[in-house]
Amino acid sequence: MQNLKDTLQQSAQYLCVSIPYDKDDRPNLISFDDGLMTELECDDDFTPPTLNPETQLLEYLINLKTGKVENWNYEEGYLRMWAKVRDSGTYTLLDADKKPIWQICGYVPNHLLPPYEKGFGDYIELAVKSDGTINDWRETLDFSDFITDGKSPEPVKTYKWHRVEELVHDIMSKKLSEEEMERLRDELRRM
Repeated sequence: MQNLKDTLQQSAQYLCVSIPYDKDDRPNLISFDDGLMTELECDDDFTPPTLNPETQLLEYLINLKTGKVENWNYEEGYLRMWAKVRDSGTYTLLDADKKPIWQICGYVPNHLLPPYEKGFGDYIELAVKSDGTINDWRETLDFSDFITDGKSPEPVKTYKWHRVEELVHDIMSKKLSEEEMERLRDELRRM
């Protein structure tokens, strides 16, 4: 464990936070506000600045030393994201060349990310200023969650096909007969 701790302390320069996001999910447990108007996500024209439309993931690339979101491009100024990520986030530590070195899938590493220990591994709060700086970023980095719950990095799964996956799951749970499955295939072909 000491070797891993030393490695992370020396090598980790960035953290990539990847959170599945679909504005139409109900209930959507991710909210955005600008400090004045709440529920920006309810505005049809609002698109979170870190949303990757190809993967449908909110992707925050955070410089661990400066506490700045490297891929921040939100000209409106301050933006706060509050989310209950339902154990669905992926948190990947990257080296100076932005190559993955260690990863957590599931619970939020709240020893490293706000709201810190108050998040109980379920919540994340990223309040980002116009220059990309995260409010209340700690200078002393705590990698203990990565040491206890981390693993070798794997590619982050896309969220693009989540609705199809949910439908397949629902269909499989119905335990349709072969005849019913054939009818379903016919109906889908007609669409």
